[in-house]
Amino acid sequence: MIIQMRIDDRLLHGQVAYSWKSALSYEAIVIADDNAANDEVRKQALKLSNPDGVRLAIRPVQEAVKLVQHPKLKAMRVFVICSNPESAYQFIKEIDEKPVLNLGNLQKEDDKKALSSTVYVSKDDMLYLDKIIDLGYEIEARQVPDESAKKYEDLKNKMKN
Repeated sequence: MIIQMRIDDRLLHGQVAYSWKSALSYEAIVIADDNAANDEVRKQALKLSNPDGVRLAIRPVQEAVKLVQHPKLKAMRVFVICSNPESAYQFIKEIDEKPVLNLGNLQKEDDKKALSSTVYVSKDDMLYLDKIIDLGYEIEARQVPDESAKKYEDLKNKMKN
């Protein structure tokens, strides 16, 4: 069972691994990211951040979809992490569950605008986030569980003003 999804361009790091572990009590992390799945050095670095006793799978998006649909993972509390809104959309449109999608961190770049203090989005990012909303998902922004969640729609509306 997917208990939460997160978009974080850093994927797995201490903040994600430990603060969210306390809040969600997940048993497995599935990183759905084509680039990370095909980069052996990055995979090894991500494995170093994985909490003890938590299963970790780093797969291309379509393989990650198949993995979370396996009965063994359906019986576990799973935290899914994607690096960007496009990958999250590609993943979400293939699953039956409707976990909350957390926007954790997307780094500042020239073509991106601040949605929050830690989430910078391009026009394409916003299109994919809007598509996710259209599928009936809740999107929130917050870095750590003890921060108050801000709704994507509210942040988007403030950004336009």
